[in-house]
Amino acid sequence: MVQRSTAQAVPEPLIARRAPSRVSKQLDRKLNESVRRPLLAVAIVAALGVAVVTAIVVMHPYIPEDAVIERDVQATNWGLLALTFPVFSWIGDAKGAVVEVIVFVAILVFNRPAWRLAIAAGMTGVWYVILSHLIIRPRPTTAQVLQVTEHPGASSFPSGHTIFVATLMTVLMLCFGQRFLPGWARPAGWVVVAMTVLACAISRLETGAHWPTDVLAAVLIATAWLAFVVSVRWISEGVLGPDSR
Repeated sequence: MVQRSTAQAVPEPLIARRAPSRVSKQLDRKLNESVRRPLLAVAIVAALGVAVVTAIVVMHPYIPEDAVIERDVQATNWGLLALTFPVFSWIGDAKGAVVEVIVFVAILVFNRPAWRLAIAAGMTGVWYVILSHLIIRPRPTTAQVLQVTEHPGASSFPSGHTIFVATLMTVLMLCFGQRFLPGWARPAGWVVVAMTVLACAISRLETGAHWPTDVLAAVLIATAWLAFVVSVRWISEGVLGPDSR
């Protein structure tokens, strides 16, 4: 008696479909090994926000709603929060470079593995230089808002002070807070980061140095770039570790 083989031949079209499936799985695995997808998604969404705000500002350098919001901010009594405003004005000019050097040296001393992240995060300043030279937006005047106490010479868009403070606070939290704060205190640390950036944003409107959309773009720029930097595992593994999502 002739025995029949129980093995069945796999149709060629099915094999052809499986091959791309294996390739896609390999690519997916390599992508997960290279980047943190949630943070990359945040970076993409924030970058799209930057593009939208930039397009609006290019088409409409003067936005009436900007002036309304800024006058409301300037008419508000900010109480003790107002005591921080001069600090943000002071740290945003050339003295900010000194602060950056001090922070970087501290990172090399106390958390050397974080040096790549610190350098990459500092590249937010490059985005400020590029946009401020490409988009020449007039700053607020006393005819448009209630007061102008600072008179920077560069373009109003985006807010360099806000980008700097957002970057500085995020780097401090990532490079020092993530390492030295206990787990239960880290959420509070991120709240401090957010509140500091918000206080800086308010201060830039209070002084009349920027429009609200300048500040909004600055926050989105910092968010997009910093989220992208942290999403790249090779850059941020010295801070978050290779296995964190």
